[in-house]
Amino acid sequence: MGASVNSGPMFIVANPTSGRGRGARTAEAVAAALRLQGVAVEVHYTSASGDAERIAREAIASAGQGLQCVVACGGDGTVQEIANALAHARSSPGDAFPALGLAPCGRCNDFAKAFNITTDPAVIAEVLLHGHARPTDLGRVNGRYFCTVVTAGVDADVSSFVDTMWMPLRGTLAYLYGGIRVLIRYRPYEMKISGDFGVIERPMLLASTANTACYGGAIRIAPDADPTDGLLDLCAVDRISRFRAIALIPSLLAGTHGKSPAVRFLRTRRLTIESPRPLELWADGERIAHTPATIEVVPAAVRVLQSV
Repeated sequence: MGASVNSGPMFIVANPTSGRGRGARTAEAVAAALRLQGVAVEVHYTSASGDAERIAREAIASAGQGLQCVVACGGDGTVQEIANALAHARSSPGDAFPALGLAPCGRCNDFAKAFNITTDPAVIAEVLLHGHARPTDLGRVNGRYFCTVVTAGVDADVSSFVDTMWMPLRGTLAYLYGGIRVLIRYRPYEMKISGDFGVIERPMLLASTANTACYGGAIRIAPDADPTDGLLDLCAVDRISRFRAIALIPSLLAGTHGKSPAVRFLRTRRLTIESPRPLELWADGERIAHTPATIEVVPAAVRVLQSV
C-alpha cells in the first residue's frame, strides 16, 4: 500500500440498522482499517430519520478546516442526509469543505454504484485513503438536495409501497414486486412539466428526473445520466395501459425503454412539475416533496471520493 493521500481526520456516520445490521459492522471494519494507517476516525450512529444530517452538520461545524471527509455508511437515504449537510456547508463562505465518502450497505446503494464503490470494507478504506475527490452535482427539489433520481408518478408510488410494506424481498426485487402491485391499480397522473425543453402537459405514467442513471438498485431509468455534467436527465413516460406498463419493466432493467414511443428523454438545468392534485415526490428512497415542485441541478455541490 502506498502513502496515504487522504490522511486527515475522518468522520463516519452510520445507520446501524442498514442492510439488516450490516451498517454497524461495515462502519467498525472501515474505521479499524483506517486506524491501522494512522488516520483519526470517529464513528457515530444514527437512531432516527434526520440524525445523519444533524450529526454531519455538527461534525463540520466543530472540526473546522481539518476534517478530511464525512463517510456515509448506510443506504441512499443516509447519503442524501449527509450530502445535504455538506452542500449547505459548502454554500457558506469560510466553512470547511470535507469530501463525501461512501460506505454502501443499504437496500440499493445507487449513488455509490454510480462511482463503482464496492461494499467490501477493506476496499472502501482504500478508496477513502487514496481516492480522488471528484466534484459532483446534486439535484435540488424545493430546496432539498438529492443524489440520484427524484420521481413523480407511478415510480413514486412504488417507492412508497416498498417503504411501508413489510416484505422479505430486498433491493431491486422489492421494487419489481412493488411495481407490479402498484401498476395493477394505477391511474394516469395529470402533470404539467416545464423546463429548458419547453412544456409537457398530459396524463403520464411517470416523470423521473435523474442525476445518476439508476434507482431501485438496478433500474436504469436514465441510462445516460451523468452526475458531473451540470444537467439533469428527465425520463417522461406518457399514459399507457397497465399491461404495457408491466411489459415495460424488463426494458427498464436493461436501460432500453427509450425504444418505446411512450418514453422520451430530455435534458435540462431546471424544471417545474405541477399537477391538479398534490403528488408525492420521492428521491434516494425517501419522501422528499410534493407538487408543485421546482427541481434544479447544483453543479459540483459536493466532492465524492472515488478510486483514481
